[in-house]
Amino acid sequence: MNQGTAGLIKFVPHFLQLKIGWTAGAPIAEGVERFVEECLPVIRHNNPHVQYSLYRTSTFCDPFLIGVYNFNRQRNRRLQWRTVEQVLAQVEEMAIGGDFRPGRKRGVNTRLPRGLEIWDSETKGHDVFEVYSKWKADPPPKDAIKSIQHPHLVHKPH
Repeated sequence: MNQGTAGLIKFVPHFLQLKIGWTAGAPIAEGVERFVEECLPVIRHNNPHVQYSLYRTSTFCDPFLIGVYNFNRQRNRRLQWRTVEQVLAQVEEMAIGGDFRPGRKRGVNTRLPRGLEIWDSETKGHDVFEVYSKWKADPPPKDAIKSIQHPHLVHKPH
């Protein structure tokens, strides 16, 4: 049953990395260890674009799950005393965007950080990518992009 459910998990496009850490042989991390052996190979096969990091340690620590999304946004979950099914549910929650519960601020934000956005109000009257030559007669470079063509241009209603 678990492998069938694990086979259905598809990560959202802005999900980058899945980190799993646990203590080897510890009863507190038994569900995580079984998840890594049984379900993770199926998830890895179906999601080759995601990077996976496994941290198996001999020093005692609480088992954890970290999902890393675009622009270094992440969600952390503790997995102590969880069963395989509960760990699989936590991974599925990461896969759909960070949270099962509905709400505007529940999932991981896919919007660009403010420093990477170009607002249309910032480009009125001039092009922020245009470099004016010291000699005004120089032709513009052929591969120069315009603000209106930039993929991160955001039109803000006033």
